[in-house]
Amino acid sequence: MKKSFDHTTASLASMSLACLVVLGGCGPQNGEPVVSGAVPSAAVPAKTATQAPTAAAPVPAKPVVSANLGEVSHIETLTERPKGSGVGAVAGGVLGGVAGHQVGDGRGQDAATVVGAVGGALLGNKIERDRAVKVVGYRVQVKLDNGDVRTFERSQLDGLHVGDRVRVEGGQVRAA
Repeated sequence: MKKSFDHTTASLASMSLACLVVLGGCGPQNGEPVVSGAVPSAAVPAKTATQAPTAAAPVPAKPVVSANLGEVSHIETLTERPKGSGVGAVAGGVLGGVAGHQVGDGRGQDAATVVGAVGGALLGNKIERDRAVKVVGYRVQVKLDNGDVRTFERSQLDGLHVGDRVRVEGGQVRAA
């Protein structure tokens, strides 16, 4: 049995090999690990006794920890699904029954018609209810500077986004 030559596989294999060769040349050549922003040790001159010591970098001030200030860490949309009117269930049941009737013959066809009608009715009702979903509010989770996590329910976001700095006052959250 003679196998045919697959040009696609051969092309992919040769491109993979070429990528490995190119990437192999990108790493350090002396076996040292790559550190972002680091200068190889051979390029850094040794400190001599005549060089003056450098001043230490100033230490940034620690932020004030507050139980009233924090950051929005999560926003969840609160929705409401109304009851279906029945139109979706009826339409889905009819379409499912017609589709099920196309399958098989005899008792198998009867069973497929019933299964299609029931499945179509369930799916039609779900589609109708999902199309009528409405937003009724938002649950905003805030991680306070002191480490506590608090959750607030609001009817409007008023421009709040995840990552925004906020202030908690009187059980309410607002932009800081």
